[in-house]
Amino acid sequence: MLLLLIIFLLLGLLAIILIGKNRQLKEILPYDRSQRVFGTTAGEDYPVADGLSQNLCVGEAETSLEGVEAKEGERAGLFDIHGRKISFSTGLYERVSPGTVTQLMTALVAFEKLNPDDTVTISQEDMVYGQNRNTCGLSADNQITVKQLLNAVLVSSAQDACLALARSAGGSADAFVDLMNQKAQDLGMTNTNFVNATGVSDENQYTTVYDIYLLLNELLKYPDLTNAMGLSEFILNYSQADGTAKQQWLSCDNLYATGRITVPRGVTVLGGKFFSSDTERYTALLVQNNYGNAFAAIVFQSESETEMNNRICQMLEKINS
Repeated sequence: MLLLLIIFLLLGLLAIILIGKNRQLKEILPYDRSQRVFGTTAGEDYPVADGLSQNLCVGEAETSLEGVEAKEGERAGLFDIHGRKISFSTGLYERVSPGTVTQLMTALVAFEKLNPDDTVTISQEDMVYGQNRNTCGLSADNQITVKQLLNAVLVSSAQDACLALARSAGGSADAFVDLMNQKAQDLGMTNTNFVNATGVSDENQYTTVYDIYLLLNELLKYPDLTNAMGLSEFILNYSQADGTAKQQWLSCDNLYATGRITVPRGVTVLGGKFFSSDTERYTALLVQNNYGNAFAAIVFQSESETEMNNRICQMLEKINS
């Protein structure tokens, strides 16, 4: 009888152990390998990888915001970078011509590839000619540091400085464009393609408002670049072939950075790009509010400069509310 009792107890204990193990196997794992889909629709066709998107603003192509009234044809967005929220958007994933916003990628890639203190000798192939071409006045055989060239790009959109950086960092302008496109892919800018480093219009050079946000978001990691973007003027230092020191005063072409366009109280412009002509109007800004939180405000394809500035100011009014 005692032996039977012991056997019965052992069988009961074994049954309890097996049930416990079975329950353990059915517990939820402390991590989830499944891929999520953030703020996309079939019509947008804008996939964002799980790991890449977890620290980014993601959302719909059209997001309304009280007090912000976009006109037909505009492409715009307000991005709460620290809050990871798209507060307003219209035409978020539709292609636009990037214009001089291209130069922000030029500066970023050059900064990553070159030493700011290295000296660049200007080549004849860096020269740009013709109307409506921004230059910083350099000539062939001038010598200038990478840092000075970066400032010329970020402050005054100097195309000769862009070409000098591209040649120095990539070996050639075409090779540098390949680096730009690779960086765009690394950042998730899947609707962007570059064909030049200067921002000269080309039907094969395009981006979207969302991709520009991704670029501005990346620039926040580089204080040297964001500080340069916020300068209202800059004294360019370089030397001639014989070693004679020269200087050139450069004015900022971003009217928000210079303060010529007033922004709402409590908003600080960190920098970006601004352009307005008879055919093109766009603004891409990094700003911060009273609490030091960063935002990106972007507008493309406004019907007038007045409308573009109205849209930017409408969005900036919201970042302290």
